[in-house]
Amino acid sequence: MTSKDLERGSGGDRSPGIAAAERARVVANGVTTFEARARTGRTTPTEREALLGSPEHRSRSQGYDLARKIVGTVVLGTCVGVAALSSQTRGYFMRSMGSTDPRPYIVDFGDSVSPSFKHQAFVYRCDGESDLLTKLAERNHHGMYDYYAVTQVTVGEPSFEKCYTKHFSSNPLDAVPKPVYFTEMAAHKGKMIGMFRLPENKISAGFVNAFESCPTMQHEHGPSCNPAHESYAIGSCDAAMNPTPQTVEKYFNCVKGCQVSMLNGKFCGGADPKCLAVVLADVPDISSECEANHVPNEAEIQNAISKVNDGHFAVVGLAERYADSVRKLRAYLTGQGATAMMGKNRKVARMGELEDLKPLVPFGDGPDVVKNAEARVAEIMKQKGLRDLADERLHAAAYEWFQSH
Repeated sequence: MTSKDLERGSGGDRSPGIAAAERARVVANGVTTFEARARTGRTTPTEREALLGSPEHRSRSQGYDLARKIVGTVVLGTCVGVAALSSQTRGYFMRSMGSTDPRPYIVDFGDSVSPSFKHQAFVYRCDGESDLLTKLAERNHHGMYDYYAVTQVTVGEPSFEKCYTKHFSSNPLDAVPKPVYFTEMAAHKGKMIGMFRLPENKISAGFVNAFESCPTMQHEHGPSCNPAHESYAIGSCDAAMNPTPQTVEKYFNCVKGCQVSMLNGKFCGGADPKCLAVVLADVPDISSECEANHVPNEAEIQNAISKVNDGHFAVVGLAERYADSVRKLRAYLTGQGATAMMGKNRKVARMGELEDLKPLVPFGDGPDVVKNAEARVAEIMKQKGLRDLADERLHAAAYEWFQSH
């Protein structure tokens, strides 16, 4: 994210969903047992250790590293799969009973902005029940966060998941941005929250963030280019830090239309749970598990735009107006600041000193190496005439909503 950025479904049948969730729980139990056996002489790990490993006891032996990679892969796929299945199952029951979910639904489009917006929403609702704000501040790198470290203090903490699911119905896991299924749209009309971003900025940020939502490129360039891998750190992916015309165009084709696709119930860049799992495991051939990016058609573009225009969203944020977007979020979730945030002609106020946004999750434009790489990606896209027209049209609708609410 640059400094300029900051200023300016379908439910399926009931039985298969429930059966799949049961199978996922069996796998999770098996993983816990396997992890315990890998820790020679140690007691059975806690639920958090089974998911993340214990930082205090991480062995550097070759055998344990292999075991942990296998465990991490299965658990990641299981967690994301269960989250997706639970959402679809919930949508089935809501559709069948004609009911709605009173909790807000946060759409996570995936780049470095959307998770921050989700964490900000959590802090506004759960600040007294969780110390997430303090933990994020400790892990802040010029407004960016290492994915693995953030996972430890979010879904790795029981207090986070407990409060999140109490106040929000969307998936708390940041492992993969999950699309919004049609049943979820119907169940949350008027209660959806989303942070939209100009596609050229989103693609530039996603490229530098280790080819986010493009598991085929993450696989091509290895674990150091996979944010879900323990060895990853901000700036560790050489290919992402040194963009070329070839890699930029390849990534562009992998993720174009991402925001439109996700509002139509489709994963961005083919990054579904099964593909992410085999990529994390570094399986040599992933072609049987990973599909190509879905490029939205005209009907899907119109459908995504209609969701912004027809009252589905309670909050539409713009990454280019991050602070003002947080003001809208705060007013919706807390009821505070609704009057102060409105300026002339019903437009939101400028960033100011941000005092009105407290408690505020740290955000920023990242270290220089990230900013420079993003600028280079944007330059290459402009030179090659790469434009994401589908997401541009969706962003235009989001901008109109932002200006008029």
